[in-house]
Amino acid sequence: MSRRRVLVGAFALLLASCTSSGDLPDGAQLLDKSAAAMRSVDSTHFTVKVDGELPDVTVKDAEGDLNAKGESKGRAKVEQFGQLLEVEYVLVDRDLYVKGPTGGFTKLPAALAGQVYDPTAILDPERGVAKVLDRAEGAKTVSAGDGAAVVEATVPKDVVAGLVPGIGDDVRGRFSLKDDKLTDAVFELSGGAKVAIGLSDFNKSFTVSPPR
Repeated sequence: MSRRRVLVGAFALLLASCTSSGDLPDGAQLLDKSAAAMRSVDSTHFTVKVDGELPDVTVKDAEGDLNAKGESKGRAKVEQFGQLLEVEYVLVDRDLYVKGPTGGFTKLPAALAGQVYDPTAILDPERGVAKVLDRAEGAKTVSAGDGAAVVEATVPKDVVAGLVPGIGDDVRGRFSLKDDKLTDAVFELSGGAKVAIGLSDFNKSFTVSPPR
């Protein structure tokens, strides 16, 4: 056998070993560790983007800060009567304050937040990302390295419904993890819609006060 063939064969074996899925960490274990880490998060900055139509969900994208006490402030784009309206919101002391394109803040019961989208569900251990990570099925690691990993899994509809209302079927989830924290989650729904949730600035201190 020629020296060239030996080198080519060795390179092929090396490439196969580097790309083998066996070299990647177990997806289920990664999600379990991330679920535990997310239960310890006190606050985070979040983004939510909806691509497509979701039953009972009028928000198209949102961004803000929230904490584990159920307080949050930020802004959202909401579809009403075929129009996209941008609103500011403050959720504190069981009250929801909303400010539309004109005028000041209007005080509403906090329960009404769930009729649009309740961002505080994200850190709720019984409804949010920790539960989704913990209950995801068939986890498979797509990539991993330098403290980061991407894991794909299926999330049962009754589990993800607490985080994304209007879900009628199990969904595929793609989870990006960094140092055990969840930084991005993308859910693909059976009807073609996608919901992307981004998280950052973990445990950063911020205050939420009723607007004046």
